[in-house]
Amino acid sequence: MILLLLAAAAPLIVVYLFLRLTTEAFIHVGFSHWHAILMVFGSVMGSVVNIPLNPIPVTAYPLIFLEIVDVFSALMTFTFPTTFHPVTLTVNLGGCIIPMIVSVAILVRCHVSARRAALGILIVALVTYHMAIPVADEGILLPIYVPPTLAAVCGLTLARRLQTAPALAYISGTMGTLLGADILRLLTPGTLPTLAPPEENAAPLVLSIGGAGVIDGIFLTGVFAVLMAVLMVHLFHRSGDTGSYSCIDP
Repeated sequence: MILLLLAAAAPLIVVYLFLRLTTEAFIHVGFSHWHAILMVFGSVMGSVVNIPLNPIPVTAYPLIFLEIVDVFSALMTFTFPTTFHPVTLTVNLGGCIIPMIVSVAILVRCHVSARRAALGILIVALVTYHMAIPVADEGILLPIYVPPTLAAVCGLTLARRLQTAPALAYISGTMGTLLGADILRLLTPGTLPTLAPPEENAAPLVLSIGGAGVIDGIFLTGVFAVLMAVLMVHLFHRSGDTGSYSCIDP
């Protein structure tokens, strides 16, 4: 009977621990407890909402895109199909829009240098761009441990103050991954043809920027990056301040 009760309670325990960890991550970047809960539920519920960018599926690169590629063709040669399987691009609410709003709120409310945040975003974007791999009928794949680890390192090395390291890690991880693994990789010539499903008569391909299921990668990247940054600070004791990590201006 005890084993049956434990088995029945295991999913609830996992959900509780997940909500507790994710809420703590948002608290460490300067939000109150109730705002953190709102961020978590907004991100989870918003992950199933995709806002179409082009209601009608596209089947070819626009002319202006091809002209831009021709300008850079003097430096490197691009060989890719100009037409591809019908594609509908969408923006995910929980994995794209909400992380962008949270990142802007952190920049406004916290002692985070915009230049250092931009540098962290650039570093994460370059690494995730080169590591992201488009796979037919699956999407753009990236090892889940790379963005948060890299973002946590960026947060610790680029932050001027201990209190801003978790916030900087969140911005670097979410915005860098979104820019490098999603936006820049989608804009790379040949990515859309590569993502086409193997069946010729398959339905139009729906690509969600920032979305990858109910718990998307961008959301997890931000949460794990913050928690890893906080853990590293505790381990290395880079400052004598062992109090709160709140970065809100007094």
